Amino acid sequence: MNMKLQTYRLFSRTSLVLTALLLSACASNIPEEIKTAPPLSLELEQVRANPEASVSKQVRWGGIILETQNKKEATWLTVLVLKLNSYGQPITSDNSQGRFIAVVPQFLEPAVYARDRMITVSGKFIRIEKRQVGEFLYEHPVVQVEKHYLWAVEKEMDNFDSPPWWYDPWYHPGYHPYYYPYYYPYWPHHH
Repeated sequence: MNMKLQTYRLFSRTSLVLTALLLSACASNIPEEIKTAPPLSLELEQVRANPEASVSKQVRWGGIILETQNKKEATWLTVLVLKLNSYGQPITSDNSQGRFIAVVPQFLEPAVYARDRMITVSGKFIRIEKRQVGEFLYEHPVVQVEKHYLWAVEKEMDNFDSPPWWYDPWYHPGYHPYYYPYYYPYWPHHH
């Protein structure tokens, strides 16, 4: 009896440890600097209003990639800023504070870091750079990126009329049992 109890305890403890290891292996690979904002993280509008006081301050910004340029020492991403959710993921909306340039100190494949992909970066604001947007001279805040995260492309669901779990063998869109001249009794008749 005592041997069975010891074996049971050993088995349950081992199972608990293996379950914990398995769950930790399935944990998100989002860097901590992306998931949590720095304590005094500045918004884009604050930096643009007072760039001199913002130099070397930590920021965490994200949005939609507009352009990817590979330069000799780094990749420059032009990003349209969006608000971030609690995990640092950009929230799709029509409201934006503007644009910024993220300088990533490595080569990033432009086919992967393509236009309309979502990205979040964490790093230090270094300066304002003026660039043309159409005919307008726009002041882009520049961030020296320390960590970045490219969000997975969300698959769009096919257009459907009902939830995927719904199935009614007798329901057919477009089927109406009352055709002219036999209408539903309360519909107006056309004679």
